[in-house]
Order: sequence, then C-alpha cells, then structure tokens
Amino acid sequence: MIKPGLKIGLILSAILVLPSLFFSAYEIGNLNQNEQVIDSIYLSQLESILFSVNQYSNDVLSGWANQLEKEGANLEEILEKNYSIDAICLVDSNNFQLFPKEKIPDDSLKILGNKLDEVYQDNLTKLESLQRYLKSGYQKIEFIDCDIYGKSICAFASLIDSSKVRSVFLLLNTNKFISENLGPKIQGIAQDRFFISAFKKDGNKEIYSNVVHEDEEKNIQQKKDFWLFPDYQLGIQMKGNTVEDLVRKRTRTNVILLLIMDVILLLAAWFVYRNIRQQIRLTQLKSDFISNVSHEIRTPLALINMYSETLEMGRISNEEKKHEYYKVINTEANRLSRMVNNILNFNKIESGRREYHFTKGNLKEEVESLLENYRQHLDKKGFQIDMFLDANLPDIKMDKEAVSEAIINLIDNAMKYSNNIKYIRIETEMKETFACLKITDHGIGIASADLSLVFDKFFRVSSGDLAYKAKGSGIGLSIVKHIMDAHNGKVEVESKLGEGSCFSLCFPIHQIK
Repeated sequence: MIKPGLKIGLILSAILVLPSLFFSAYEIGNLNQNEQVIDSIYLSQLESILFSVNQYSNDVLSGWANQLEKEGANLEEILEKNYSIDAICLVDSNNFQLFPKEKIPDDSLKILGNKLDEVYQDNLTKLESLQRYLKSGYQKIEFIDCDIYGKSICAFASLIDSSKVRSVFLLLNTNKFISENLGPKIQGIAQDRFFISAFKKDGNKEIYSNVVHEDEEKNIQQKKDFWLFPDYQLGIQMKGNTVEDLVRKRTRTNVILLLIMDVILLLAAWFVYRNIRQQIRLTQLKSDFISNVSHEIRTPLALINMYSETLEMGRISNEEKKHEYYKVINTEANRLSRMVNNILNFNKIESGRREYHFTKGNLKEEVESLLENYRQHLDKKGFQIDMFLDANLPDIKMDKEAVSEAIINLIDNAMKYSNNIKYIRIETEMKETFACLKITDHGIGIASADLSLVFDKFFRVSSGDLAYKAKGSGIGLSIVKHIMDAHNGKVEVESKLGEGSCFSLCFPIHQIK
C-alpha cells in the first residue's frame, strides 16, 4: 500500500513537475529547429548579398561585352584599363584572334592559342547557345569550366555585323577581378556590419576580405558559390558574432532559463510536499495523542471509580484499609489533575497565552519540597530515589509552578521508561553560569536518531519493547522545553539505547543580583 505522503508526492509530480519537465524537454528539442531558423536567416542574407555581387559581376562583364561590340573598339585600351583581363580571344568560323595584355614569346602564344582552340572545340554547343541567345536579343555570359594557367574563362557572343556573330573569350585573373572589380561593391554592401570574404574552394584559401586588419577574429562558416566562378565562394559573418556564436549563446541562455524554471518548480513541489507530509505526520501524531491521552485518563478514572464505589458500598470496615483506598483515590486524582494541567498548559503554549510569574527561588529547596509530596507515588511504584543536592547552589529567577511541572514531567518519564532497574538519581550542580538539575534513569534509553526529536510536540520514543507498552501524551518534553526557553535556560539530554537517559535543566544565575 502506498503511504499517504508518497502518494501526495507522486500526485504533485504528475500535476506540477512532470508537465514542466515535458515542456522543458520539448523546448530543448525545439532549440535545434530554432537554430536552423537562425541559420536560414543568415543564409538568406548571404544569398541576398551574393545575388547583388553576382548581378554586379554580370554587369561588369556585360559592360566589357558592350565595349567590344562598339565599332572600332580598341582592344589594347580595354586590356590596359581592366587589370583583371589577361587576354581577349575573338573566334568565328573563319578567324581565331588572340590579344594578350602583355607581349609573350611566340611559342608561348602558340601554346595558349592551341589551348583556347581546344576550349572552343570542346564547348561548341554552349557557344552556339550563346549566339542564339544574342540573336534573340539577350546577351548571356557563361563560365567555361577549364583551367588555363590558373585563369578563368568567360564566354559570350558578339555581333560582327547584322548577319554575323562571333564568340568572345575573356581570359580573367579571377583573384584580381574579385578584389579590384567586386571589392568596392562588397565594401559598400558590408559597411560595418559584416565580414565578407571570397574563398577559392581548392584549399579554402581566402583571396579577398572587406577587412584587412581587424582585431576581431573571423570564423566564416556561411558560404555560397559565385555564379560566374564556380570554383570560388563568397562567405559572410556578422561582426562580433558568428551564427554559431549566436546559436550557442541563445541555446545556453534558453537551457539555463529552463533549468532554473525546473529547479524552482522542483523546489516548490518539494516544499509543498514537505509541508503536506509534516501536516500528515502532525495529524497522525495528534490522533495518537488523543488515543494515548484517552488511555491515560481512563486508567486513573477507572481506579478512582472502583475504589470510591467500594468505599460507598461500605464493603471496607477496616479503617487502615479505608485510609489506603483514600490514598489511592487521592494519588490517582492528583495524577489525573497533572495530566489535565499538562493538556491545558500545552494548549496555552500553542495559543501563546501561557504566562509566567518569576520570583527568586532556590533549586535545591524546590526539588526537596516537590519530592516530599511526590515520594509516596515513587515508593508505590517501587522506585529508589537518590538525591545529591548542592547546598551552596545560588538562587535563581524562576516560576516555581512551571519549574515543578518541568521536574515532575521528567520524573514521570524516568518512571515510565524504566524497565527492571527502578532507580532514579537526582542531583544539582553548577555548570559555568548555570544552576543545573540532572535527572538520571536506567531505562530503555533513546536512540541517537531520536535525540533531536524528543522535544518535538507529540513525539514519543518508538524504539524498544517498553516504548510501545508505555503510554503517554507526547507533550511532556515539549512543555519542559518551552518552560526552559521562558527561563532563558536550556534542557539537555544524554542517552544510550538500553542504558538509560539523563535530562538536565540548566537555569542562568546571572539574572539574580
């Protein structure tokens, strides 16, 4: 059977903690999706920038193509003004003309011409498509996939006259084209918000960056291919943070917040569970208290009723026997009165209405007076009492009635939890600035785990066979603790299971001048 406290804990977990944990797991699972959203935003930005740069690249090449179509175009002047063009090659069905920027030896020029002729033959289909585009009114520029001395080749069609079309190859130094022709455009786009760099795929070498000297370390991860130069990529990174930095920071923040929320909910659930468990325990203790008090009260009432009925019916003629019955009735009535007073005093303590009236008194004299009236009860129970009272004990400030109540509670406990050895030792002594009364028994003792709990209300020692047989209300020691707190004193306990216990009441003496 599930205990009530555990059942409540499971219900709290189901109602409060589990939904929050499921929500946290769901949110953490969504972080990856959110990261992808952030990543897609950067990719969209990169694609937008790349579109602008590629469009500009196409515009530059289109401008060169328009210059070449002009009648009487000066190829040498075009080559001189545009540093990134290394050579121009004009090709039609009858002629193959090569114009290098710099004068090169005839044998090298011949080798270059042969290579370009091979490129022309290998790409006839693509070149014919470019010519058809031009005839339909649209000039398209294509990248030719080849590598001649590390240069890129861009091809387009050009009109010779209204009826003739030729193909044009631009042999480009791609690195120079990106840095000199595209650099200003990239600078304008990047401004102070982005790192934008161009990379060659082979070796991922950076060939251009909008920032040459920058204290902030670059770690560009988002890259896309150039349209016209597939062997090159354009990369982007926000200054100050990479996409990974932003995602990592956002993920860390979200995870920390979720964990804090879960911890707070768990602590709240634990706090509620702990309080409910305490209330359940207190309710159970109160139930046990009522049961124990009922039994405690029933015993003296039964004895009083039995002896009084016997006397009333005149069954006892012996005066000595009558006197003994009267003493029993008186003893049990006093015992009942003490129990009722304990309950009433406990109620006053719980409601904060108990009042103390302090006067100067002597602890030795108080103990002697108390035991003189209580010895008959002790003798009847068969207890041997040894007293070692210090005659030089100084006076203290006390509420005599309350102190007597505390002492009687401790003596009652010593009697109640004694087994075969019915011996109680009562002594007084000075301990630093305290006048102390010690009450020692040789009873069942108290387990070390229970020592810190014996002064809690309704708590009863549960170890040992006698603990289950001995009845009690469970409020006596809590009343003793309250009385000692009211006297600014302290109550201490030393005990070993199976060997007995020693309770000490220590009263401060510095209050008496």
